[in-house]
Amino acid sequence: MTKILVITDSLGLPRPTPEIVKYNETWVNKLSELYRVHQLSIGGGTISNLFSQIEYLKMFEPDFVIIQSGIVDCAPRALTKFESEFFNKFKVTKKILNLYLTKDRTEKLRKKRNKTYTSFEDFEKYLNLFAKEFGDKLYFVGILPGNENYEKKVPGVVGNINKYNALIQVTAIHNFISVDDFCQDDIMTDYIHLTKKGHQKLFERIVKTIPII
Repeated sequence: MTKILVITDSLGLPRPTPEIVKYNETWVNKLSELYRVHQLSIGGGTISNLFSQIEYLKMFEPDFVIIQSGIVDCAPRALTKFESEFFNKFKVTKKILNLYLTKDRTEKLRKKRNKTYTSFEDFEKYLNLFAKEFGDKLYFVGILPGNENYEKKVPGVVGNINKYNALIQVTAIHNFISVDDFCQDDIMTDYIHLTKKGHQKLFERIVKTIPII
């Protein structure tokens, strides 16, 4: 049976909020009903977090690899990943952070600092590392498109999505699975995750794209 390795952040997982998607409704599970699937999905995981498991992932010896990653990496942040982890490590600093980072301050800092968990250069590096490991077996799913409401909530996010998506497409060449046409019904009200309809749509697109024998 064809073996497919799936590597994602939370977009490959079921979730209870803001809308419900059960496991059997995820695109990964739908794929596992047709093929042998090994899944690594880390909620909130960056591309470097995913790549850190590469030695284990290779042992699956997949026929195809599908990666869906990027929004965690490219979304503008008030704090860098290091700063966030440091302040949340200790009770005192976590309390201070929670008191200081009000919604208004978070939005202002996001706009002013435009920090990301993964720089554009590092994102490119890890894309190339994945490509080096898996070659033509590797398929990249694009980052879901942003909209006007998401931009209002997180200033700069649409530009970053477009920038990082362009990099994914260049790296993937012909093995790029575009989701640029996914609409409001396909994406949850958090502007990040797939609805049941979105999972079904991505599943159908993957099956049509990958030349499985």
